[in-house]
Amino acid sequence: MITSIALFSAVALSAATLCIAGLQYSAGVVAQMAAAAPVRTDNLRPGYAPRLVVTRSDDLNVARSVPVKPVPQPLPPEAAIGPAPGFTHSVGVEALRVRSGPKTTEPQVFTLKGGSFVNISDNVRGWVRITDESGQSGWVYGSLLRQRESTAAELR
Repeated sequence: MITSIALFSAVALSAATLCIAGLQYSAGVVAQMAAAAPVRTDNLRPGYAPRLVVTRSDDLNVARSVPVKPVPQPLPPEAAIGPAPGFTHSVGVEALRVRSGPKTTEPQVFTLKGGSFVNISDNVRGWVRITDESGQSGWVYGSLLRQRESTAAELR
């Protein structure tokens, strides 16, 4: 009986070995056949729709492409009477924020309407200290003021 168990074990071991070798051979053959098979590419489609670039974002920045020039506005009728003597400049924009110091980060003290007359007393990096007709003073950027024509004519 021992011989029959030994014989059965030898046959079972040999069968398992051949089975594993056959599976390895089969897997190798399938891999070779798959590698050699032609791939059909006429039905492939992209999974996304490409987006065409129309323009660069810098080209759309209107603030850089259009020069901005202040447009002189006519003086309101109440300012046409004329300023008090001694005022050398007028406000050249519709409304002017007057600040407590020569920086945009300084708090706003008051606002002047377009055409208001002011005197300049100091100049720091383009910012000028002004005094208006009512005696209030503060800082504004100098390019927002216009020199009075009569003052410009008197200086010539």
